[in-house]
Amino acid sequence: MNTLGEVAQFLREHDDYIIVGHENPDPDSIGSMLGLYYGLVQMNKRCRMVSADPIPKTLTWTGLELIEHIPEGIDAQDRCVIVLDCEPGRTGTIAPEVQKAKFLVNLDHHRRDRGIGHIVYVNPDEAATSTIVYHLLGELGVELNLQIATPLYGGIVGDTGGFRHANTSAEILAIAGKLLEYKVNPATVAREIFSSYSLNYLRMLGYALSKLETALNGRLVWLALTYEDFLKFDVSPEEADQFISYVRMLKTAEISMIFRETAPNQIRLGLRAYQIDIQKLASSFGGGGHKLASGARFEGELQTIIDRVVEAAKNYLITGEINERNS
Repeated sequence: MNTLGEVAQFLREHDDYIIVGHENPDPDSIGSMLGLYYGLVQMNKRCRMVSADPIPKTLTWTGLELIEHIPEGIDAQDRCVIVLDCEPGRTGTIAPEVQKAKFLVNLDHHRRDRGIGHIVYVNPDEAATSTIVYHLLGELGVELNLQIATPLYGGIVGDTGGFRHANTSAEILAIAGKLLEYKVNPATVAREIFSSYSLNYLRMLGYALSKLETALNGRLVWLALTYEDFLKFDVSPEEADQFISYVRMLKTAEISMIFRETAPNQIRLGLRAYQIDIQKLASSFGGGGHKLASGARFEGELQTIIDRVVEAAKNYLITGEINERNS
């Protein structure tokens, strides 16, 4: 594992970068990409940003139009690729090309092993990868401005749930306050992230919440959405990522889960908790993430996977132990 100072030194010594984030990009992935991009451009580095998936249309941050949507075929073999907010294998359909880069830099705040990369900085104590970029730009001597501050602030807002999650600290609030000094509009950022949904989305949310199920007197709560559900409401499975925020509102919930069938027999599991280390449960199914926010993927029949995960979650709540045979 490298230090942040070593990352900064590497970036000073090279001049040509491709910046990528994770598949189905969220505000932190996008915010850290834009913040680093404008910082490196300020240093007269050659830079481009690439995403395997489209950028959410609700955001209006300066520079979003510069993020190239290229599902496949990026040529990175003679380039330096910077992977933000995920391990290189989670960059989606461009992952094979990303991992062939001449130099690979990986910056992330998700709890995991060192991962792949020539230069790797993973700090799970950071609330967002955007805060890692904030500190890195300080190491590089980059002068912040509105173009940089807005996406970094947005990334922090996104990954702290609008400063409601347990990763909200005095340091995070201090960084957010410093970013606001560059005339960032916090109301606009919050609205674009949390309150800019279509009518179909809201109708599907109502339908989804009607499917809530619980166990152990409400300590465990979950809902499941089929691929046909998404087709019926004309909502993409990626848009429903935030449904988990409503599931966890049940006051008795200790573990909250959402199952989304993103394609036939392709299941994505989202997990949230307030105190329990949910990353341990996700890891037992080959997934990962944070202590209080994690996920996993499965291939198979939806109800079979639900039964399997619910049973494992119930056992975890009752015994405090993980069945290593889950995977």
